[in-house]
Amino acid sequence: MSYAQATQAEMQRLVEAASGGQMTIRYTARGQASYFYRLRRSEFEATVEPALSTNHPAFIIDGVQRDEVLVGAHQAAEVDSEAVSQAGRMPRVNINHDDAVELMRATGPGFFVCTTPIYAALALMARATNVYPRGNNNNGRAWNAPDEFGVDANGNSTGGGGAEAILAGSGPVEWNHPPTPFGVQNLNGNVREWSPGQRIANGEIQIIADNDAALIDTDLSGDGPWQAIEATTGDLVDPGSADTVRYATSGTAAGTLVCSSGAPFSTMTANGVSAAALTVLKKYGLMNPGGITAVDGFFLTVSGERIPSRGGDWILGSRAGVFALLLNFGRSSSLSVIGFRPAFAI
Repeated sequence: MSYAQATQAEMQRLVEAASGGQMTIRYTARGQASYFYRLRRSEFEATVEPALSTNHPAFIIDGVQRDEVLVGAHQAAEVDSEAVSQAGRMPRVNINHDDAVELMRATGPGFFVCTTPIYAALALMARATNVYPRGNNNNGRAWNAPDEFGVDANGNSTGGGGAEAILAGSGPVEWNHPPTPFGVQNLNGNVREWSPGQRIANGEIQIIADNDAALIDTDLSGDGPWQAIEATTGDLVDPGSADTVRYATSGTAAGTLVCSSGAPFSTMTANGVSAAALTVLKKYGLMNPGGITAVDGFFLTVSGERIPSRGGDWILGSRAGVFALLLNFGRSSSLSVIGFRPAFAI
């Protein structure tokens, strides 16, 4: 083992010991440290009810059930052409979905953009404990706790408002999930986060099965291995098949999940969708699981291909949060309100 490798291993050991095992480090191809929350399957299954936690897709990659996946403690920053999770950095924005995926994959083996099943798992844990992280959703402050704020790109307090995104790690512990110094920060607000592994095509809900969107060789383009969800059985079927589940903003058509764009995700209802299919959708964070006390929003444009972003941004107010699902941008959108989050496969 080289001196550099020994130093990296010791730093990882120290971080894991200091955090009680909640946080760890992984190093990029260029040797940059990236800090991660350890999302453990055992803890998830002990927290969330069995119907939604057993065989959860977040922990199944390439057909193998993993004991844990690593979630970036911070939104991705670009440093030396790599995407890292580090405190004190501004999030990388103005990057479209596909470029975010490529940048993350180029960062090193095991790195990927945090995926739809992982966001679902984190949200289900918040629901199970009824502890929802606050965040920068009101111009640098929390809409429901204005005395909580971060630091802007110039190092200035955002307590007076008027800010946009804040520096990673500059918010209070109440902005972390779980609410410890080693949890995942800015799942609520700051910048929206691309969420690979799910899309809609003219309203039809499509997913990449399990957490295979984490694999470096999974095609996440429009020609990838997308599958729709059959409304009666919950089976994964070819897109465009009969009786697949779709989103709608109104109506009572069979096989639809209905929620007005901009309304709370918790108000979503189902028409003619079986219990089996609803369980699949809830596991992927695509359907209201019930029991949500937050008012995180759902935003939908039905036409064309729409790629999800999660969490909300600095101006979304009460509609930002761990269940926020925004399906109103295409994969080529590149905006100052959208970034992404590193993840790592064990």
